[in-house]
Amino acid sequence: MKLIGPEIKKLLRNQTLYLFMGACLLLNFTVIAFTGGEHDFVNYVGKTIDAAGDQVNAAFLEYLHTQPEDPLRSRLMENCSGAGKIYDSFDAVEMGKDWYYDEYYTGAPFLTGLLMKKYERLNASVQRLNADSADLSVYAADATNKVHDVLFACVLKSLLAEGFLLITFLTVYTMGMERQSSAAAIVYCSRRGRSLVKDKMIAAGIVSACCILFLYVITLLVLFSVWNLGGIWDANAASCFHKVRDDNLPFDKPFLTWASFTVKGYFTTSLLLGTVLLAVWQLISSCISILCGHSAKSFLAAAAALISPCFLSVFFAKLELWWPFYLNTFSVSMLILHQHLWFTDLGAYELIPWQEVWSAAIHLPVWAILFFAAVRRFQRKELF
Repeated sequence: MKLIGPEIKKLLRNQTLYLFMGACLLLNFTVIAFTGGEHDFVNYVGKTIDAAGDQVNAAFLEYLHTQPEDPLRSRLMENCSGAGKIYDSFDAVEMGKDWYYDEYYTGAPFLTGLLMKKYERLNASVQRLNADSADLSVYAADATNKVHDVLFACVLKSLLAEGFLLITFLTVYTMGMERQSSAAAIVYCSRRGRSLVKDKMIAAGIVSACCILFLYVITLLVLFSVWNLGGIWDANAASCFHKVRDDNLPFDKPFLTWASFTVKGYFTTSLLLGTVLLAVWQLISSCISILCGHSAKSFLAAAAALISPCFLSVFFAKLELWWPFYLNTFSVSMLILHQHLWFTDLGAYELIPWQEVWSAAIHLPVWAILFFAAVRRFQRKELF
């Protein structure tokens, strides 16, 4: 444990780390800058919600009528005039049957059965959303999808991807230090030298956590200084204004969540699940670095682990290999890809409720066991 400090200092002396951090922040600020265009309207909606509540009802419309004439007021009134209850008569089973049952998992009856059961259980969630009048939540009116894309599809997904790259870089770099300096034969010839690998991975984890936390804090501070969400934080994420765009569907479907989330609750839960996935990737990249030993091979193996599931998903779907297709949805890469749709039914990419949560819960202990197995193997095997 005494060598964790020196290993942390080695990592912090790497100038490439600071260049990468600067590039990430520049990218994030650019993304935030180019996702504007609705700030004024979103700010107006937030102030209106603070004053009149979040529900599209008679009181809300009456409040709008009493406000001074303004293009933003007219736009919000036009949006709200077409809003209404959609969950009181919504049938998730019929949606699944019309949109998914006959299109996916055609050669796998068991998987089709899971799909049907999932939508049967989704009906219970729809009833809870209906009881909470989630569909009448104003959220950000017709700018709702824009706000959601900025928060989840752009900023949080970028931060998560940057965290994965940062973890990969630090774990691979710290494991390859001795080989790059031609000191591996000396360091790893003793039992204590072999155990140094644990200190290295702990050091990489500590530095990764601090750097990722810094990226998140700075980026989110800038984001919320540009986007003043105000009362929108307490809106329901399953508002009738919130639609899921899917190229495989004939029309947009409601943003159906398994629980009734406020925007703030959805954001916080997404952050928590993202943190678990970062911990999982720390374990995965550590295993790869320990087993490969060579920096170039470790980078290639980590890149393959991240990229290949996306291509395999398309490959399995084309060949209608539905069991491999479904198992592939549990991969960490596919979880990142669908981050903006976490805690929803996720169409054909989810056959059990809360699959992204279960997937993370499975990954964490499995990769923890594999990590300790990799360390034990490193301490015992012939290295030279």
